[in-house]
Amino acid sequence: MTDVVCHVAIADDWEMSRGFGEYEVATRGVPLEPDGYVRATTPDRVSEVVAERYGDLALPLLRIDVSVAGLAAAGVTVEWVDGLPRIRGAIPMDDEVVLAEVPIENV
Repeated sequence: MTDVVCHVAIADDWEMSRGFGEYEVATRGVPLEPDGYVRATTPDRVSEVVAERYGDLALPLLRIDVSVAGLAAAGVTVEWVDGLPRIRGAIPMDDEVVLAEVPIENV
Protein backbone atom coordinates (compact mmCIF):
# COMPACT_ATOMS: atom_id res chain seq x y z
CA MET A 1 0.00 0.00 0.00
CA THR A 2 2.67 2.53 1.04
CA ASP A 3 6.34 2.51 2.05
CA VAL A 4 5.76 4.80 5.03
CA VAL A 5 3.04 4.74 7.65
CA CYS A 6 2.57 7.33 10.38
CA HIS A 7 1.74 7.11 14.06
CA VAL A 8 0.58 10.08 16.12
CA ALA A 9 2.29 9.97 19.50
CA ILE A 10 2.08 12.06 22.63
CA ALA A 11 5.61 13.46 22.81
CA ASP A 12 6.13 12.44 26.47
CA ASP A 13 5.10 8.82 25.73
CA TRP A 14 7.54 8.70 22.81
CA GLU A 15 10.42 10.17 24.82
CA MET A 16 9.84 7.86 27.80
CA SER A 17 9.99 4.84 25.46
CA ARG A 18 13.52 5.67 24.28
CA GLY A 19 15.06 4.00 27.33
CA PHE A 20 13.33 0.73 26.41
CA GLY A 21 14.35 0.87 22.75
CA GLU A 22 10.80 0.34 21.55
CA TYR A 23 7.45 2.09 21.63
CA GLU A 24 4.41 0.16 22.89
CA VAL A 25 1.53 2.65 22.92
CA ALA A 26 -1.33 1.68 20.62
CA THR A 27 -3.03 5.06 20.68
CA ARG A 28 -3.90 7.84 23.09
CA GLY A 29 -3.99 6.30 26.58
CA VAL A 30 -4.08 2.72 25.28
CA PRO A 31 -1.16 0.27 25.60
CA LEU A 32 -0.13 -2.17 22.88
CA GLU A 33 -1.86 -5.02 24.69
CA PRO A 34 -4.49 -6.46 24.66
CA ASP A 35 -5.08 -5.88 20.92
CA GLY A 36 -1.42 -6.30 19.97
CA TYR A 37 -1.09 -3.46 17.51
CA VAL A 38 -0.08 0.18 17.30
CA ARG A 39 -2.57 2.33 15.41
CA ALA A 40 -1.16 4.03 12.37
CA THR A 41 -2.37 6.01 9.39
CA THR A 42 -1.22 7.08 5.98
CA PRO A 43 0.73 10.34 5.63
CA ASP A 44 -2.21 12.08 3.96
CA ARG A 45 -4.56 11.30 6.87
CA VAL A 46 -2.44 12.52 9.81
CA SER A 47 -4.32 15.84 10.09
CA GLU A 48 -7.63 13.99 10.17
CA VAL A 49 -6.42 11.67 12.96
CA VAL A 50 -5.11 14.61 14.99
CA ALA A 51 -8.43 16.45 14.67
CA GLU A 52 -10.58 13.40 15.47
CA ARG A 53 -8.55 11.74 18.22
CA TYR A 54 -6.39 14.46 19.76
CA GLY A 55 -8.28 17.71 19.15
CA ASP A 56 -9.11 18.18 22.83
CA LEU A 57 -5.60 17.37 24.05
CA ALA A 58 -3.28 20.18 25.14
CA LEU A 59 -0.07 18.12 25.07
CA PRO A 60 2.75 18.16 22.50
CA LEU A 61 2.26 15.61 19.73
CA LEU A 62 4.63 14.02 17.23
CA ARG A 63 4.08 12.52 13.80
CA ILE A 64 6.25 9.42 13.71
CA ASP A 65 7.11 8.36 10.15
CA VAL A 66 7.74 4.62 10.12
CA SER A 67 9.34 2.54 7.37
CA VAL A 68 7.25 -0.51 6.49
CA ALA A 69 10.38 -2.24 5.15
CA GLY A 70 12.28 -1.35 8.34
CA LEU A 71 9.51 -2.88 10.44
CA ALA A 72 9.55 -6.03 8.30
CA ALA A 73 13.33 -6.33 8.70
CA ALA A 74 12.79 -6.11 12.48
CA GLY A 75 10.14 -8.84 12.35
CA VAL A 76 7.16 -6.52 12.81
CA THR A 77 4.34 -6.74 10.28
CA VAL A 78 1.89 -4.12 9.07
CA GLU A 79 -1.67 -5.31 8.61
CA TRP A 80 -4.15 -3.28 6.54
CA VAL A 81 -7.71 -3.18 7.86
CA ASP A 82 -10.35 -1.07 6.12
CA GLY A 83 -7.59 0.85 4.33
CA LEU A 84 -5.72 1.72 7.54
CA PRO A 85 -2.41 0.26 8.73
CA ARG A 86 -1.96 -1.53 12.03
CA ILE A 87 1.58 -2.10 13.25
CA ARG A 88 1.45 -5.61 14.74
CA GLY A 89 3.90 -5.13 17.58
CA ALA A 90 6.11 -2.57 19.27
CA ILE A 91 7.89 -0.01 17.09
CA PRO A 92 11.69 -0.46 17.34
CA MET A 93 13.21 2.97 17.95
CA ASP A 94 16.08 2.76 15.48
CA ASP A 95 17.00 4.66 12.32
CA GLU A 96 16.02 1.83 9.96
CA VAL A 97 12.45 1.94 11.28
CA VAL A 98 11.83 5.49 12.50
CA LEU A 99 12.40 7.80 9.55
CA ALA A 100 11.26 11.07 11.15
CA GLU A 101 9.81 12.56 14.32
CA VAL A 102 7.89 15.71 13.40
CA PRO A 103 6.22 18.01 15.95
CA ILE A 104 2.50 18.52 15.27
CA GLU A 105 0.74 21.83 15.77
CA ASN A 106 -2.47 20.90 17.57
CA VAL A 107 -4.60 24.02 17.49
